Amino acid sequence: MTEKPDFVTAYPRPKNTEIKKIGNYWYVYERFSKYDPVIKRSRKVSGKCLGKLTPEGLVPTKRRLVNVSSQKVTKVSDVVETGAVLFFWNRTVTMRERLKEHFPDLWKMIYAAAILRAIKEPRFRRLQMHYETSFLAHLLPDLSFDPAGNAAFLQALGRRRGAICRFMQEDVNKNDVFILFDGHRLITSSKTMELAELGYDSKRRFKPQVNLLYVYSLANDSSAPVYYKQFLGSTPDVSAFADVLSECGISSNKYTVIADKGFAAEGEFEELAAKKLSYVIPIKRGSKLVSSYLPLTPQSYSDLFTYNGRAIQSFKIEADGFNVFVYFDAQLYANELADAAERADRKNETKDGKVQQEMKRRQNGKGKMSDEQLQRLQPQDLRQVLKSTPEIGTVSIQTNRLDLNSHQIYRTYKQRQEIEQFFKTYGASTDFDASYMRDRTSHEAWLFLNHLSATIAMECMADIARIGEDKNVSFEDLRQTLGKILASQVDGKWSLAPIKKSVQKLTAKLEFPIETFDLDAMTRGSGTPA
Repeated sequence: MTEKPDFVTAYPRPKNTEIKKIGNYWYVYERFSKYDPVIKRSRKVSGKCLGKLTPEGLVPTKRRLVNVSSQKVTKVSDVVETGAVLFFWNRTVTMRERLKEHFPDLWKMIYAAAILRAIKEPRFRRLQMHYETSFLAHLLPDLSFDPAGNAAFLQALGRRRGAICRFMQEDVNKNDVFILFDGHRLITSSKTMELAELGYDSKRRFKPQVNLLYVYSLANDSSAPVYYKQFLGSTPDVSAFADVLSECGISSNKYTVIADKGFAAEGEFEELAAKKLSYVIPIKRGSKLVSSYLPLTPQSYSDLFTYNGRAIQSFKIEADGFNVFVYFDAQLYANELADAAERADRKNETKDGKVQQEMKRRQNGKGKMSDEQLQRLQPQDLRQVLKSTPEIGTVSIQTNRLDLNSHQIYRTYKQRQEIEQFFKTYGASTDFDASYMRDRTSHEAWLFLNHLSATIAMECMADIARIGEDKNVSFEDLRQTLGKILASQVDGKWSLAPIKKSVQKLTAKLEFPIETFDLDAMTRGSGTPA
C-alpha cells in the first residue's frame, strides 16, 4: 500500500471527495454513492477532478473554475447535485407556502422528502444519502432522514389527516372544473395494515391491497391530481364514490364529474343530482335506458363526427333531467368483433374436443354424457354471439349537462385519459404501486408524500407536452439530465460546474435559466434567483 505523505494525510478532505495517486502526484476527485441494481447495494462512483494536492494546498483544475489564477490555493468544501433540485425548487414556491401554512412544524421534512422522492427514488432508506449529496441540504439544512427519524416523521404526518384534507381541498376548490374519478389498487407487503385485504389488482396479482380512490381536476389551463382517500381493499369504487364526494367538499353545480363505468348506478346518479353536481358518466351495457332502442342499425344514428381520425356515429335519448348519448365506433366494433370471434373459436374448439372424447367412449360402450349434455356442446355460431351482445362497438354516456351536444360530451369523456396517464405515472415513473408501510398511519403519510411527488411529476410532464417534447423527453429523462448539473462551494462561495451542451439545450427549452440563480443568496435564505 502506498504511504501517503504528510501534506496528504493532513489535508482537510471535503465531504463527498476522495484523494487518488496518479503517477507521482496526488489529486482530489468528487465522490458519490450510486445504487447498483445488479449488486443490490450502493457503490462508490468517482466524479470530476477538482485539482492537484501539493504541500502548499490544493491547486484547482483550470477547467473547473473561471477567472482563477492557477497559483491560487482554494478550499473546496462541498460538491453537490444542483440542477434537478433548483428546477423543482423554482416551480414549487406555492407548494412550500401552503405546506408552511398547514404543517408549520413539519413542512421542511415533508417538502424535502417529496422533492427527493420525485427526482431520485421513493425508498425512505436512501433519503439521507440523497439529501446529503444534493443542494437541498443547503437550502433546507439540518434535516435528518435516518431510520428512527423517518419512522417518527411518518407517524406524526400520518396522524394529521385533517390537515392533509384541508391542504387538498384548496386544490379542489380552485376553479370551475371537470372532476375525474378513478380507483387504483395498491399492493402492500405488510401483515399489520388494517385496510389491506387479499384481492386481485389490474395485473391479476392476488396479494393484500388497499383501494386508493383519486380525484383529478381538469381545468382549461391546468390539470392535476387534487384529492385521494384510502379504503379497504374490498371496497367497491361505487361505494367509496359518495364518501369522497362528501369529504373533499364537491357539492356545487360548478363541477362536472367524469367517471368510468361502474362508478354510478341509478341511485348514485340521483345523489349527484341532489348535490347539484353535473356529470358525464358511461352506463353499463344492458341498461334499460338503451335496451328499448335495440337492435341498433345504421338508421338509428342521427349525428356523425370525427375524433382522432375515427368516425363516430351517435344518437340522443332524452329523459327527465338528463340525456343519454349512444355512440358507435366502427374501429371499436371491429376490435370487439375480432375478440368475440376469437373467444367463440376457443370455446368451440374446447367443446369439439369434449364431443370427440364422448363419441370415442360411446363407441366402446362407456359414454358418460346424456344426449342433452352432448347437445349443449354443439358449436356456437358467431351470429348467435352477436345477437346476445347487440351493443357491440357502442358506448352509452349519461349526462345532465343539457347544454352540451353529442360531440362535446364525447370529447369531455375522453379527457379521462388524463387520469389514466396520472396512474401510469404514479405506478411507472414514480414507482408508487407498492407500499411497505406497517400500519394505516404511516401509510397515510406515505400516500400524502406520493401525492405531492406525483403532482410535481405531472406538472413537469404537462410542461414537456406544451413545448412539444413529450415524445422525446420522459420524466425520467428530465430528472436524470438535470441531475448532471453540479455545484461546488469554493472559498465559501457557490459556483456551477460547466454544463454540457445537451443539458443546456433542455434547460433552454424548459425556460430554466439556471446560470442566473444566485446560489449564495439562496443558501442565505432568500430562496430566489438573482
